[in-house]
Amino acid sequence: GRARNAAAMETSDWVVLRQGEPEFVGYDETESKTTILRYREVKRKNKNYYQLVLSRSPFYAEMGGQVGDSGWLIDQENRIEVFDTIRENNLAMHLTSKLPDDLEGEFIARIDREKRTATECNHSATHLMHEAMREVLGRHVEQKGSYVSPEMLRFDFSHFQKMTLEEIREVEKLVTAKIRANLPIEEQRQLPIEEAKAQGAIALFGEKYGDKVRTVRFGSSIELCGGTHTSSTGQIGTFRIISERAISAGVRRVEAVTAKRCEEYLYMQEDLLREIKRMFDNVPDVMQAIQKVI
Repeated sequence: GRARNAAAMETSDWVVLRQGEPEFVGYDETESKTTILRYREVKRKNKNYYQLVLSRSPFYAEMGGQVGDSGWLIDQENRIEVFDTIRENNLAMHLTSKLPDDLEGEFIARIDREKRTATECNHSATHLMHEAMREVLGRHVEQKGSYVSPEMLRFDFSHFQKMTLEEIREVEKLVTAKIRANLPIEEQRQLPIEEAKAQGAIALFGEKYGDKVRTVRFGSSIELCGGTHTSSTGQIGTFRIISERAISAGVRRVEAVTAKRCEEYLYMQEDLLREIKRMFDNVPDVMQAIQKVI
């Protein structure tokens, strides 16, 4: 499929406006002053859009399972939507449907904070869940892949049998306890990889790491990670696992929700229960009533 998709995509040559190395400032800033270094037009399935490389950018480009940021590029005249940020040849590219009038000018690059925060809650929860699973299921649990978006988190891990309902709840309880503890993030950037491993940072299966890495620690959980996170675990608010299944031999997948999405999920469960009770004229023991009907 990939080869066919690539064939269906045409890119024009880069238009270079300025020399310089793009800088990612998204660990510390949600908006920054910036200029366009270069851009090119992309045609794909009769859709035209542009890829912009910015001098300084708070936009996280999709990597390590975390989706790219969206947001805006703003100057006096326009507010241009950046609908996604991707990474190609380790270059962060901001995707827009149109170009600003003044390409040479100065802009404010501003990410969609609400989406970013929701993504961060899910990403930090993934770290806490990984640790909790190793505690509940055993040390053989290894991350085999993950996907983190504003809506949910997906986590693939090595385990040889279905998680029981008790195990799922135990993991939820451990994660929630870590959320309540409101552990602050401790991050180290540009750490020599040997030092990170000596600290017990978990390296992920199949990932390529440079000599210098970033570590993210919440309490006793420490991982090598380039993604963005909450400043403390309390921001995650609530956490629930909503599904668990096998995806291949010895590899299982859980999906979970946090924060606002988790509240919506819990409200849905409450509403369902309320509806069921209403169907049975609010009898005191709805289970007994259902049993009778069956």
